[in-house]
Amino acid sequence: MRVFLQLVLVLGILSESLLACRLYAICAKSGLTIPTLSTSEQSIVLNQFTVLFNQSESMANGWALMGYQVANPDSVEPIYRSDSPATEDSTTYWNSVSTLMNDNEHIIGIGHLRLATSGDNTVPNPHPFLFYENGVSYSLIHNGTVNKDLLHDLITNNGTDLSWLNEYEPQTFGGGSWQGEGWSNVVDSELLMLYLMQNIDSEGSIITGLKMALSTLVDAGVPNSQLNLIFSNGNDLYVFGGANGLSIAESEEHYAVMTLPPSNNELNWVGISHGDLIVINKDGITYYSDFSETDPKDPPIVPIEEFLIMFPAYPNPFNGSVTFDLMARSSEFVTYSIFTLTGKLIYRRNLQIPNTGLKKVMWNVKSQNNQNIASGTYIIKASTNNTSKTQKIIFIK
Repeated sequence: MRVFLQLVLVLGILSESLLACRLYAICAKSGLTIPTLSTSEQSIVLNQFTVLFNQSESMANGWALMGYQVANPDSVEPIYRSDSPATEDSTTYWNSVSTLMNDNEHIIGIGHLRLATSGDNTVPNPHPFLFYENGVSYSLIHNGTVNKDLLHDLITNNGTDLSWLNEYEPQTFGGGSWQGEGWSNVVDSELLMLYLMQNIDSEGSIITGLKMALSTLVDAGVPNSQLNLIFSNGNDLYVFGGANGLSIAESEEHYAVMTLPPSNNELNWVGISHGDLIVINKDGITYYSDFSETDPKDPPIVPIEEFLIMFPAYPNPFNGSVTFDLMARSSEFVTYSIFTLTGKLIYRRNLQIPNTGLKKVMWNVKSQNNQNIASGTYIIKASTNNTSKTQKIIFIK
């Protein structure tokens, strides 16, 4: 039982980040802008936006797109913020994509799909959160959940110094004062942004400030898997999170970052390592290993090409049908099989993971030839070309 509970915990931590918000960013290489990418490269980027569009169907709380240009105004604003999935307003979504890819001299693009776990979930997607200082527009998109009271205590030194929050008040979206009834409307990700900026200001360095803030959060018990984020100052992308919480790819002309990337072979997507910081800009990629303290609650590193999760079947034991969820890269082909304990094949089926990255599977306790089977213990095996997962189920008549 203890082993089972540990397994559920590990799966829960990983799935929680993947089933919550989806993040995306693109950075053009030196001498290029997103509108000047070659036709073949623009096709690759459009495919990434198509995957993001399809994933939005299960992201109920909206989407947002934003771009940084070669020469940015003092206060960069998102291209669009929506309070509903892109699939419910495809025209606006694709017009926004077109603006990013064809208008102005955009060198960085940022996208976010929201499935709210904190704050007001009725407003247009507040990601990316923005912070303006000294002519620089800082931005943050985040996937995960961080305790707001913890962030408040860290920012205010346990309530003894409210000056930072008084100067940069968190949004309550018309819900009242953040110090009163509006606190429930505050989004944890905005408090995270304010905490990051407080440390960056204090340290006088983005790298040092991020390290101070993220290490403190991890030491306070926040798993890296709840700190999947992309931070930017308009020139660089700072990518951080738990193992495979985000994946990175490089082409001839651009870099891309996604929570759940395409499964086609256009680019080689590599999941980030546990607690590492990756800095991406027009000139290349820089890796900072072990950027935060090691957190044993995070799952082990799994190469992105081997990414497959099979969640515990339910009900188990069962006497009618049994259901389980599979998570893999979108469009990945997965084979699931049912075996006896002696290895005899009972049932096999091939399926394709939808664009959401999650597939619900139900087995009606019939053999491949639609025959009834005997009660007993069986093995479910889910397989891709690179990896496989198994679990036991018990059928009781």
